[in-house]
Amino acid sequence: MGRVIAAVFSILLLLVSMYLFGFAFQVESGQAFVFMGGLILMTLSFFLPIHVFGKR
Repeated sequence: MGRVIAAVFSILLLLVSMYLFGFAFQVESGQAFVFMGGLILMTLSFFLPIHVFGKR
C-alpha cells in the first residue's frame, strides 16, 4: 500500500511541477522563484520513487 501512495504522490508532484513551469511565465514578478519551485518539485517527484521502490 505504501508503494501505491508513493507512486500517486510522485505523479501528483510531477504534474504540479509542470504547472509551475508554465505558470512562471505568467506571473509579474518572482518568475525565478516559481520556476525553481517547479525544479525542486520535479526533483522530488523522481527522488521519492527511487528510494521507495529501490528498497526490497
